[in-house]
Formats: sequence, C-alpha cells, structure tokens
Amino acid sequence: MTTLPIGLLLGALVCLIVFLGRAEAQPFGEQCLDNFEKGKEDFVLDTDDSVKYGATFIIKPKVESTNDCIRSCCKDPNCNVAFMENGSGDGMIKSCFLFDCLYKQKYVCRFVRKKGFLNYIRDAVYESDLATKNLPGEVDHPPEANGGPDRVVQPQESLTLNGNESKDDHDNVTYQWQLVSGNTSAVIEKTFQYG
Repeated sequence: MTTLPIGLLLGALVCLIVFLGRAEAQPFGEQCLDNFEKGKEDFVLDTDDSVKYGATFIIKPKVESTNDCIRSCCKDPNCNVAFMENGSGDGMIKSCFLFDCLYKQKYVCRFVRKKGFLNYIRDAVYESDLATKNLPGEVDHPPEANGGPDRVVQPQESLTLNGNESKDDHDNVTYQWQLVSGNTSAVIEKTFQYG
C-alpha cells in the first residue's frame, strides 16, 4: 500500500514541476515584450551600412509572429534590434532578423524607408537616445549614387554605370548619369535596365 501513495506523490510532483515551468515561461515572454520599443513603421535596417559601421548580425530565427521574433531577441544578451517583414495576417511576419547595433558603446545602425517592415529596439538602447538619433524622419535626404568602382577607360572602351549599389530613403528607382569632369568628347548613351 505504500507504493500507491509514493506513486501519487511522484505524479503530483511531476505535474507541479511542469506547471511551474509553464508559469515561468509566460511572465518571461510578457516581460520580454515590455523591454522593447516599437520603431517607426515602414523602416528597415540598412544592413550594409550598419554592418560596415560595426553592427553584428546575430541570427535569422524561424518564427512566424512579431512577438516570437522579439522573444528570440530577448534570449540573446547581445540582441538589441529585431526587424521583420510583415506577413499576411495581423501580428504575422515573413522573416525576422536579430542584430547587435552597439559598437564601442555607440549605436551604429541606420534605417531606410521601406514599406512592409517593422523594427523593435531594446528600451535600454532606445531610451539612451543612441538609437533615435539614427532613425530617419520625414525629411527626404538626397540619394547616394554609386555607379560602381572607379575605372580609367581608354579611348574606344566602353563602361556601363548601373546604379545597383545606389541608395535612397524614398525608394527612387531610376538614376540619370552625366559627365561632371573628364574628357568632354566622351559619348554617353542612355540605356534602361529594370531590376
């Protein structure tokens, strides 16, 4: 008869441990979400510039909701920015990217306007005013034109400037190139390339 009460006691203990484990998970998730500030809608991290200045890509977790993306960031002590592409439903996302945007105690991430993206910044970073200085406002900044690496072209050689690495915070899609300096006898032909 003593094995029955011991078995019941062990079963109750297992149930209690499982229950407490789930009870702990819920507050962590809610507490975690409270540690992030939602950034401006329709802005995405400019990963090239941000990494160039010292930001670190952490991981692209396979999650499907905004809250799960933020919770993934909470699990990594270096994560302070989570950005994601909106999905089809409310709170659903297509992709999630986690970054450490601090380099030598300086916030180095830059954002550009792009529809369909969300970003969340850890409160400690957001409130320190490090992050908000780098969030673009409604001002339209001039585009950055980049036609490719500098090259010296000999007579009878051709060179194509494509603008693939050019950037603009308001999503310009075309660039017009003109000769600013150099041999004025250069022939410039317009071509159209859509990407």
